Amino acid sequence: MVPRPRLTLRDRAAIAMVRGIGKPAIAVLNSAPLIRRLTDGPAKWLKSAPEGTRITERADGGLELRPPNAGDQSPWLIYIHGGGFLAGSPWTHLGLASHLGDAARMRVYLPRYGLAPERPFPKGRDDLVSAYKAHVDRHGPPGALCGDSAGGNLALLVAQHARDAGWPLPRAMGLLSPVADLSGDIAERMAGAQDEMLFPAARLPWIRDTYLQGHDATDPGASPLLGELRGLPRTLIQASAVEAARPDAVALGAAMEAATVELWDRLPHVWHIFAGRAPVADAALARLAAFLRTAA
Repeated sequence: MVPRPRLTLRDRAAIAMVRGIGKPAIAVLNSAPLIRRLTDGPAKWLKSAPEGTRITERADGGLELRPPNAGDQSPWLIYIHGGGFLAGSPWTHLGLASHLGDAARMRVYLPRYGLAPERPFPKGRDDLVSAYKAHVDRHGPPGALCGDSAGGNLALLVAQHARDAGWPLPRAMGLLSPVADLSGDIAERMAGAQDEMLFPAARLPWIRDTYLQGHDATDPGASPLLGELRGLPRTLIQASAVEAARPDAVALGAAMEAATVELWDRLPHVWHIFAGRAPVADAALARLAAFLRTAA
């Protein structure tokens, strides 16, 4: 557990937005395309990248970023966005990833991957494995591989695949509120979350089923916590102490050979998304960036 954060007025406003707008919206929306329209549309215009960040949109929909503190020869940080496997995009996470890259002094690559229900498991995972291999073939091993929520799940799967295939591994990993076991008991998970601020318990089965579409949730190819976790890079895991993803963060920390877990109190799932707007998000990313720099 890290020291209990002192929340500023801006921090509290961000948390109120999650609790008062995000959670009610997730409770009633049952269409992945509609969720995407509500989140992705404004993201391109509301991005909060550090001033001077160079943004290049690739033909495949991925983004390459060069924050002010990164140079042309800086290491690469591959960042996999979250969104419950059915929403999100490189644009929705541009602010978070660019602030992390700036603090870590790394260039950033945000790959685009297929989302459910149009591209259910394992298509998004396979898209990312291919993107990782192509990036490594061109640039060599990345300085870091990071992801949040569903993106943390997918980052772990990519790293496991790279290890098993004998490909170069990232020098370090960062996982933000990772969802690593899709087979867990949802009622038990929610009972252990003292104040889950984003996800209503009733929506989690729908999110999981929309992604898996009948596939076995205990397959380690979908739930990396159930797979082999030895031989992976040094990893820092950050999660809220009061969110439903907390058990996965703790279990990963116990199962991985070189993982450190930080539990932050009084914060919502992936509070880091408010980077550049909420000091507590910037503080968490600064700690992660310092960790990544020591490994890269």
